[in-house]
Amino acid sequence: MKLTLRLSLLATLSLLFTALQVNAQTDAQADAAAVAATAGLPSAAGAPKPGWRNQFGAGFIANPTFVGSDEYNTRVIPYVELRYFDEKGTRFFANVPQGVGGYAYRERDRTSGRFFNVGASIAPGFNVRDDSIEGLDEIGISTEARLLLETGGRRWAASAVFAQDVGSGHEGAYLDLNLSWRGRVGTGSGFYAFGPVLRFGDSTYKDAFFGVSPEDSIETGLPAYDADAGVERLGLQGLISLPIKKSKWRFTAILRGSQLIDNAADSPIVVDETQFFFLTAVTRSF
Repeated sequence: MKLTLRLSLLATLSLLFTALQVNAQTDAQADAAAVAATAGLPSAAGAPKPGWRNQFGAGFIANPTFVGSDEYNTRVIPYVELRYFDEKGTRFFANVPQGVGGYAYRERDRTSGRFFNVGASIAPGFNVRDDSIEGLDEIGISTEARLLLETGGRRWAASAVFAQDVGSGHEGAYLDLNLSWRGRVGTGSGFYAFGPVLRFGDSTYKDAFFGVSPEDSIETGLPAYDADAGVERLGLQGLISLPIKKSKWRFTAILRGSQLIDNAADSPIVVDETQFFFLTAVTRSF
């Protein structure tokens, strides 16, 4: 009787320990999924129980002073990520790159790992133009309404993001297409991802960043130029995200290089057709 009781107690403790390990690993995967989603890499990684997975920290960012510039802004930025997870993955989110939004439809096949999500958000658009081009108006941060379509599997993901400025930024619309392959780094929740990125813009969006009106031509001395709707850029993005030892801290780095093409590259505003974006951050989950 005592032996049976001891065996039962050991089995119960073993199951409890295994459950805690699984929950901790799944929570870590949810943290990694949140980082990936913030960078535009969708994931269907779920959480062991519904709830918020929040991350706070600081990062360093470098991006061109305007689209087509050969000079870069560098700054330290705060990092705030609020995300509600359930067994299907992200349900709601709030962060600086993606804005505030959620998913109206989510489909997930646990056997194959395939998923398909439809969501929407209101987000800031950081394609801006400063006052470094004398005679051209500045373009501030946009307020964009976005439609999100995401699909993928365990090793790959694809997304389409349609954005329309509803504020006082570029006032146009664009479509971002992303494809990424991913893999694990080590035995924990570290991972890498890389793949191509492509952006199309309508004529209003393209003219805002690349066009020169006759009036602007007189002010700047640049030739008048119309930028019609079409492809803006093609690039490659890479991401690596690693847990810092066994703590709740995580290190993430993102590098994107893209080439302006078509009538965007031909604009007299463009100084350098090759554009880079770099971000690194250290965050802690709560």
